[in-house]
Amino acid sequence: ELTPVFSAAAPLGDGSTLFVTDNDRDFTRTVRKQRRSLGLALGMVAILSIFLSLFLARTIVRPLRRIAIAAHRVRLGRAREVRVPRLPSRRDEIGTLARAVSDMSQALRQRIDAGEAFAADVAHELKNPLASLHSAVDSLKRVDDPALQRQLLDVVQQDARRLDLLITEISEASRVDAELSRMSFEPIDMGELIGSIVAARDARNRDGSVCIAFARPRSGSAIVLGDDFRLARVIENMLDNAVSFSRQGGLVRVDATSDGEHVIVRIDDEGPGVPPEQREEIFHRFHSVRPGGEGFGQHSGLGLAIAKAIVEGHDGAIRVEDRDDSLFGARFVITLPMAPQ
Repeated sequence: ELTPVFSAAAPLGDGSTLFVTDNDRDFTRTVRKQRRSLGLALGMVAILSIFLSLFLARTIVRPLRRIAIAAHRVRLGRAREVRVPRLPSRRDEIGTLARAVSDMSQALRQRIDAGEAFAADVAHELKNPLASLHSAVDSLKRVDDPALQRQLLDVVQQDARRLDLLITEISEASRVDAELSRMSFEPIDMGELIGSIVAARDARNRDGSVCIAFARPRSGSAIVLGDDFRLARVIENMLDNAVSFSRQGGLVRVDATSDGEHVIVRIDDEGPGVPPEQREEIFHRFHSVRPGGEGFGQHSGLGLAIAKAIVEGHDGAIRVEDRDDSLFGARFVITLPMAPQ
């Protein structure tokens, strides 16, 4: 009947041969059935791959593209107008990356704003002595009275000193953050550091207008990790501030103690104190509330701001409070982490 058959033979152990014959159509149907099953499986895999690709594009590629676009706009200098998506609902690595990039963008925006605010403050502070200097120089051209000329020359000298002080302090303030980030800290005995500063000031203060009393701690009990030059600058600034607010013949008290985790430096003056509403503002740049009648141009208004930046660069804190000994005056408290033993 010309029916195709499929035959196979295999030898058996007793010397005989097993011969099997089957209809080839049954074999063909089986192969076709397997092909259809394989094709269906491949089709399902293809469909699943498409859905998986769409899912990955939605959950991975699209958020990463949004982050990349925001980062590109920041690079182009548009940091203020860029809002990097934080993806608060994502708890995976992409969410962590988004929040890290968002925090970085906000920190960059804050630094840009701080830099611009600092530039504006500098321009404002330089404007006053420059205007006064310009006015005095113009007046000198038109004045013939020797006494008035001497007064105008005094004004010029005061303005020049004011400008010199401002430029020095501005340069210092602009370098603090960058220099601290590059420094390697070493163990410093705050007792020895403060003691040497107080001794040097006593040697210079021959008239004894304001005395400084330092309660030196036990040697080795007030060790911190830091930069000795910068920490010395903090102490100098704080002592300058305390002396400037203390009365003639007054006493500034300094002590350094440890609570086991921190070194605490306290500086007490005999000035008018600091009102509670100004205890944060006095650490702002160019914020200065000087005693009545104090000469113009003796202070830049940057000393406490520089001290705060240095202390915070050492992972410390600085604050002002009332004295606890029933005397008038302010107490400045500097807290620094102790060096590991």
